This record gives sequence, C-alpha cells and structure tokens, in this order.
Amino acid sequence: MLNRSPAMALLSPLLLCALPASADPTDEESAEEQEIIVLGTRGARGDRTLSSGPVTEKMSQSSRSVERDLLTAAGVYRLGDALELISGVSSQNNRGGMLDNFAIRGFLGTPDGGAEYYVDGFLANRGMAPPRDPATAERIELLKGPAGALFGDVDPGGRVNIVTKTPGFAPAASATLTFGAFGTRRIELDATVPVSTKLAGRMVVAGEDSDGWRDFVTLKRRVVSPSLTWRPIEGVRLTYIGEITRFDAPFDRGVPAIAGDANAAPRHAYYGEPSDGVTRFRNNRHQVTALAKLGGEWVLNGGLAWRTGSLRGFSSDQSRLVNGRTLWRQRRSRDFVVDDLSARIELAGQIGAHRLSLGAKGYLLDYAERWMRRNPSAAMPYAIDVFAPVHGGVQPELLPFTDNRERRWSGTLYLQDMWELGSRLTLGGGIRFDAYRQQIRNNRTGATGRTTGEPVHFRLGARYRVNQAIALHANWGESFLLNSGTDRFGRGFAPERGKGHELGITGAWTGIDVALTWFDIRKQGILTNDPIDSNYLAPIGSLKSRGIEMDAAIKLAGRWQVVANYAWTRARTDDSSFATDRVLNVPEHAGTLFVLGRFRDAAGRGPSFSAGLSYVGDRAGGIDGSGLVLPAYVKAKAAAEYALSSAINLRAEIDNLFDARYAHSSYSPVWIFPGQPRTARVSMRLEL
Repeated sequence: MLNRSPAMALLSPLLLCALPASADPTDEESAEEQEIIVLGTRGARGDRTLSSGPVTEKMSQSSRSVERDLLTAAGVYRLGDALELISGVSSQNNRGGMLDNFAIRGFLGTPDGGAEYYVDGFLANRGMAPPRDPATAERIELLKGPAGALFGDVDPGGRVNIVTKTPGFAPAASATLTFGAFGTRRIELDATVPVSTKLAGRMVVAGEDSDGWRDFVTLKRRVVSPSLTWRPIEGVRLTYIGEITRFDAPFDRGVPAIAGDANAAPRHAYYGEPSDGVTRFRNNRHQVTALAKLGGEWVLNGGLAWRTGSLRGFSSDQSRLVNGRTLWRQRRSRDFVVDDLSARIELAGQIGAHRLSLGAKGYLLDYAERWMRRNPSAAMPYAIDVFAPVHGGVQPELLPFTDNRERRWSGTLYLQDMWELGSRLTLGGGIRFDAYRQQIRNNRTGATGRTTGEPVHFRLGARYRVNQAIALHANWGESFLLNSGTDRFGRGFAPERGKGHELGITGAWTGIDVALTWFDIRKQGILTNDPIDSNYLAPIGSLKSRGIEMDAAIKLAGRWQVVANYAWTRARTDDSSFATDRVLNVPEHAGTLFVLGRFRDAAGRGPSFSAGLSYVGDRAGGIDGSGLVLPAYVKAKAAAEYALSSAINLRAEIDNLFDARYAHSSYSPVWIFPGQPRTARVSMRLEL
C-alpha cells in the first residue's frame, strides 16, 4: 500500500546514522542507575535500544517493570493479566475479542483501536494489532506520568512497552506444554544459540487452540518470533527482531444487560452467527536496531520498524434489546489493512552533571478501513432470543457503509536533560517538536479531510533524595496524539492533547520497595463511542482524572515475594453532550495482591506456590443515558508448581478460583464482555 520512495527518502538519513563504529561491547547502565522498580528478577540488564533509558528509570519513580519470571509465576496469558500487577490500569472494550485495550490513570484509547502500546520502543498498534501473546515477552514496562518518556514519547497517564526476548551468547532452550479447561492446548518453544562469538540467534514459537468457554467462540493463535544479535566490532551491536502473528476467532460482542443488570444474560451464550466464521487477524513485524558507543559516556542508537497487518471477517452484532429478551442484530463485514513504517535515532551522553539525549524519529502510516453493514428494522430484525438463542437464520444482504483510507506523515525532534545538582537533587526536562500531516479520504464520497500542525510540548521534573531509602519526586508534562477515523458526518478528528502532573514519595529498603503517587491530568479530544449513534466515534470535550496510587514489592527470606497495589481514580468528563460524566470502564477503587513462595533446594528441586486477589470496583457500563453500572467484583487465582529437577517443572493453576460472575468490560449496554469462569490448566516445562 505504501509508496516506498518517499518512505525511504524520509528514513534513509536515520538509517545511515544508525550504524557508526566505536568502542565498548554493550550499553548496559550501572546498577545504581536502574532505579525503576523491577517486579520479579531481571536476568540481564536492559538493551537500551528496546526499552526505557536511565533518565526515565531514575525520574519516573511511579513506573514498574514486570519481569519474565513473575509473568510466568502469575500465569500471564494476555497483556491484561500482567497489567493487573501494577496500579492504575483498568480493562476496556476488547473489540469483539480482537484487541488488547486498557486505560491508564483513567485515560483510555479509542474503542476501535484501543490504547496505544509499544513493543521494543516502537508503537506496535498504530491503526490496529491483534492481542499480544506473552510467549515473546522478556518483560513488560509500564512507564507512568510525564517522566515516563520512551524515545521522546510522553503521556501524563502512562505508556506500556513490551520488551521482546532477544538472543544471548550462552545456549539455552525450553519447551512448555499446557492443557486446560474448555479444550485449551498450548505449546511454547524457545531456543537461543550462539552462532559465533559475534553472532547469536533466538527463535520463539507459540501455538494455542481452544474450544472456548463461550459457545461457538473458538481460538487459534500462532506466533513465530526469530531474532538475531550481531556484534561485528567492539562497541557496536545490531539486533533484528521479527514477529509473525496469526489470530483466528469468531467476532464476539459478549452479552447484553437485562433490565440494567450486566450479569443477567447467560455468560456462555453467543449471540453472533456461527456461519459468519472466524475473523482472521494477520500481523507481521520486522525491526532492526543498532547501538554504538562513541567513547566516554556517549552512545548512539537507532532503529527501523516495519509492520503490516490485516483483519477480515463477518459478524452479527447485537444492536437493540426489545421486550427484555429479543436482540435485534446488525450484520457487518470488516476489511482493514495497515502498513506502518517508522524509524528513530538518538544520541545520548553526559557533559559534567548533565545527561543529555537528542533524538529524531518519524513514521509513515497507510491505514484502510472498509466496512459493510445492514442495520435491523421491524421488517427485518435479524433477531435472536437472549435466553434461548437459535442460530442459523436468514442473513440480511450487506450494504456499503465505510470505506476510508488514512495516510499520515509525521516527524519528531526531541531534547531532554537530566541535571544532577549534588548527591540529593536531580532535575529533568524535555522539549518535543512534532510536524505532521494527516489525510483521510472517504472513498465512497471522494471527500478528503486534511490535518496539519507543528506543535511544541514540554515536560519538567525533579527528584530529591531525602536519605538513602526515601526519595520525593514531582513531574509535569504535556502530550499530543493524532486520532484516526471519522465521525457520523464523515469528518476527521482533531488531535488529542493533554497536560498533567504528579507528586510522589518512594521508599527502598533491603527487599522492600514502596511508592505513593498523587496525579492530576486533563486531556481534550479523547475519542469514545458516540452517545447519539454508537456505530460511530465522538470526541469528549475534556476528561479530567486525578487520583492516588500505591504500589509495594516485598521480598522476604529469599523465598517469599509479595506484589500489592491500590488505586483511587476519579475520572470525569465535562462534555454536556454525554448523558453521564463517568468514564467508561474506569473504577474509582481497584487493587491487587499477589503472593509467591519458592521452596527449592540447591539442585533446583522443590515446590512453589502462588495466590492472587484482584478487586475492581463499580464502573460505568454505558454513556448513553442508560445509567448502566458494571458491579464490583473480586477475582482470585492460585497455582502450585513442583520442580522435579532444574530441567523439569510441573505446574497446576486455577484462574477465577471461586468462579465469580462479573462483567469484565463494556462498550454499551448491549455489548458487555463477561468475565471468564473458573479455568484450570496444567503444564510441563522442560529446560536445557
């Protein structure tokens, strides 16, 4: 789709600069600079071409990194499972099971595209992307607040960055086989091997099939992720990461609320049509990053990422509930295609007490959305009974609905500085300049909307170390984000803009890390479902969120690990066109407690036990005047492992241990995704 000539003209200067020669083999920072709180055990220091840098790790004291061992111990099978371990994250509409979607500090992504997240420092779901498979992740970073910068990108709420497994120079291999309830079968293979002293490779493969806990809703997922690391000369490293994802499942809009009760409909019932088949999501990503030490404290790193994807399929989505049990349905087809090419380069180093970073980045996006649909009517309701669904009715003929093609050209320059004023006080600041052009063409009407701009944004921060254990921090910053899509009149949207600040205190003692943060953020131009016609999106005039977050990580006696968090989040809109000022799916109160105990001998044999509780408070389930509330719930999990040796590990786990009935998230009163019932799994892991 994308014209490669202008793409390469834009990006070639960055590529040429990304391959210099120089001095030292790695870019790992000293341990004292890695002050971001690590949940779990970090096996190796981070690759700065893929993850947050030392400035962010020192200044963003509310940020967290969930490491590979904790992802495994907590039974993480989707991105949302990992984010439960960090305060201030709430689940959002999953677009028929086709995306990962969440809100951070009360701020949500668009209902169609979901919250933006990064993989290895590049935005990974611009336009769209399928749900992430955890098998490829080495760790998951949640970079919060204005100081949580990732290669110049800042959001006062926060940004998620998933760091992929990359090769090591020691051979290793593992295989994990999992069987679970509802016909779940899953296999993960992971092997890394040094080809020479300068070249190493890794391959991660995962496959999952499930009959599904909801009627007719199966799952077939495949991921292949090859990677290479090459160190041609001392001080230079190049890393290639590939990822090929295939995700097939029926499009599933969940269940409707009955008489204002989000949990009244049978949670297993499927109200689509099995004859619509599966929706097929395809996503391919290829990324090359390079790093070179220039001598002294100076490092140059850069990279190029190219992602292509498509989503195609049919669905029968509930549209209107009549007489308390009859669902009228709308039939749709989807044909989406994305082509996203991006590049970046950053020079970082130290001059006296100043740690400086200067960067440039850009991307080209080509995104096509083609929809067809047929709305129900009294003459053709295309109906199904909520309590006794019968499938196989005559399907209405589809009519043209939306045929948009969006193109974006964007370039960014940024500069940041962290200034050490003695041993206690550190100041930080950054400036970012964006130049962008966005064009959305309606291929049905020929109308074309264009948006251009050159905004400048700033951020400031300070950190004061009271003593060796306690530190105070304060951060302020601005954000900017382009919106995709068109409203019910076919018009494009203005960019989303935000401002926010936070104040906090952290404490770090041997085996104990605690943090308390207060934040206040306001954004304009956030998209949500249109309160007049939920088939379209509409911007919220202004959304303000303020709250308190508490996080704690405790390690005791070398055997026990405790992760706990709590968030009070008051998110409200001030747009009179919406019937309620509450924000969809964002609870005022939420918290998690997870406890892990390991009891292994010197040979690596022995048991491990873990248990977790998650509480999610009441949330708005609709913004259409229905007043729908998704009730609060508590969900528990437990697991037991036994290592027969250092190479063989057996595991049994149960999610939703007490089979709580709950609404996971909602888009509207007729699109509520129910929580998964009690689910048991057993697995065996082999390591070489």
